[in-house]
Amino acid sequence: MKQGWFLTELVYRIHNMNSPAVHQFDKQMRLIKASSAREAYQSALVMASHELDRRNIAEDGLQWEFAGIGIFQTIEKPEQSVDNMELHYTVDNAGAAREHMLSLRERQASLQMLIAQTA
Repeated sequence: MKQGWFLTELVYRIHNMNSPAVHQFDKQMRLIKASSAREAYQSALVMASHELDRRNIAEDGLQWEFAGIGIFQTIEKPEQSVDNMELHYTVDNAGAAREHMLSLRERQASLQMLIAQTA
């Protein structure tokens, strides 16, 4: 089976135990090489889990929560590419964290339905 490339945005909510009123979201753009959208989606979830394991041990006073997948799309093969390569990340301060989380969860549910339909 031919493998393709997928671009995904993994979104994490960062809880700062010292400043609970601050709402931060870490957004990471990642490349995934996979045989299908389902396989790429599952790889993205595994990556997110590994990131949480790493962050929740290493960061004092911060607790990371996987908020969802913001972007998930097939792309043409980049010239220099490595599976699981991080392309870009940002840390945003969100004023309306609840609405942002609801939007991500709706996106996650719709993505799961789309992946299930293509299986």
